[in-house]
Amino acid sequence: MMYRFSSLIAVLLALALPASAQTNPELVGSCEPGIAESYLDVGNVRARLLPNGVLFWAGSPHVYEVPKGSGVNAIFTDAIWIAGKVDGEVKGAATEYGPSEFWPGPITIPNTPPEDCSIYDQIWTLNWDEDFGNSQTRGETQNVREWPTMLGAPYLDLDGKQGYSAQDGDLPYMLGDQMHWWVMNDLGNAHNRTNSDPLGVEVQVSAFAFDVPGHIGNTTFYRYEITNRNSRPIEDAFFGRYIDADLGNFDDDAIGTDTTLSMFYFYNADNVDEGSEGYGPAPPAIGVSIIEASSSSGSLPSDVGADPGSFLTNTMFHWGSGGVQGDPYPIEEFYGYMQSRWRDGERLTEGYLGRYHSSEELNYFMPGDPVTGGFWSQLNQVNGASKPSGFDQRMLGSFGPFDLLPDESATFTFAFIWARGTSNLDSITKLREAASLVHASKAAILAPRDPNPQFIDANPAKPQEHPFWIKQPYPNPARNTSTLDYSVSLDSHVEIKIFDSLLREAAVPLSSPKTAGKHSVTLDVSRLPPGVYQIRLRQARKTLVRSLVVL
Repeated sequence: MMYRFSSLIAVLLALALPASAQTNPELVGSCEPGIAESYLDVGNVRARLLPNGVLFWAGSPHVYEVPKGSGVNAIFTDAIWIAGKVDGEVKGAATEYGPSEFWPGPITIPNTPPEDCSIYDQIWTLNWDEDFGNSQTRGETQNVREWPTMLGAPYLDLDGKQGYSAQDGDLPYMLGDQMHWWVMNDLGNAHNRTNSDPLGVEVQVSAFAFDVPGHIGNTTFYRYEITNRNSRPIEDAFFGRYIDADLGNFDDDAIGTDTTLSMFYFYNADNVDEGSEGYGPAPPAIGVSIIEASSSSGSLPSDVGADPGSFLTNTMFHWGSGGVQGDPYPIEEFYGYMQSRWRDGERLTEGYLGRYHSSEELNYFMPGDPVTGGFWSQLNQVNGASKPSGFDQRMLGSFGPFDLLPDESATFTFAFIWARGTSNLDSITKLREAASLVHASKAAILAPRDPNPQFIDANPAKPQEHPFWIKQPYPNPARNTSTLDYSVSLDSHVEIKIFDSLLREAAVPLSSPKTAGKHSVTLDVSRLPPGVYQIRLRQARKTLVRSLVVL
């Protein structure tokens, strides 16, 4: 059996640092790490899922097997990083291999962790064929009846009544042919890996895949909805994914970035992936592409129909060891990596391993083309630097900066795309073709399933996408009336309420079903005493808040 000495050393270092955390104990709970797991296993991939911010590896053999049943894995581990500024101080949650800094469960009271995270240590699963494919039991299975909408799981409000009711026709908001859903928070316990106070964010995750042939069947999808449950704004935030790929045999991998497809990727440095864990001749490539970056305020790229290259902001490589290009610590270094800065604050520069070989600053690591030999890649030289050979690779892709007001959300969806061609370089070409197909099919991929399944292909139907946002009322301040513009993402029951400075309900301008899309409502404030009021828009469990001054 082949052993990954360098990665195992990095794991031990990550688990050992630091000896004592500096997280303010008054800000976090005493939750135990989540131990639930499930498997995404439709299509051509089998992937381990965990409700703790890490995927595929859980201190035991890693599982991102593709082709499914081959016994060969394309990724060792994946971890999410979130960091931003609260009142000017950098805070966040991140890891590489452990310990994790996310715990199961929602945040129901701002800045307050769940009393017992273990009751939420679960991954809920839907299978299209089992839960909706039988016309006699369609939508009436236990999975559908027990869909955890009370924790924030998305659903389609089809009966026109407030609240989820499967017996009255409401359905889960299902993506793909198999979907797993869970919810996490960063308040559950001390942040031992980053030495940081928490942001106070809740993260709802949907992992899904399609049981279809071709490129879509070789792809898995992961959607993260990040909500600020802090009472303070989070500013200049970044969201990142840290990947230790191990594409078959771990010690001959190469890495690159395709900025036109918002993708960072791994491929074999030569045309044979050796060893019992390798893919053999003509090894494949695997890429991680952001296909959605939207916010509840309507201010991120996909809210305005951005092109496929607009989502990825930075990519970085690191050694997985010490030194200025090694493992980050504390949170400021994680935050810097997501901005293409090395541990000492220096920017990524062009050439060799992104340091010392030029003064040309870049946001992306090795964005050249290894197929044609253009610009800076692992297979060609720039600035007189020698070519780095293949080895055990780790890479980070990030998006930002973005801001989140209290109760605002940002949603990011990633596609993990695997492709195999007639050679290691042809696999990169096939990977780009697959990523282009995924982006072209994005509207259908992200559309909720209904009882009339549609096949996803290169020319899918493109249902209109609607973000969830609320604008500042106008005029503001107001004397008699003010107008509020808002958008809801689903056909559902919608409430708009006005609260006074003591958070007492003062008026209910709207409580009725609304279709997805943009709307306006007139706020009658003529009978309200002068003061500062809070306007709350609520759809299912999602809530957005704006302020209004009444004269």
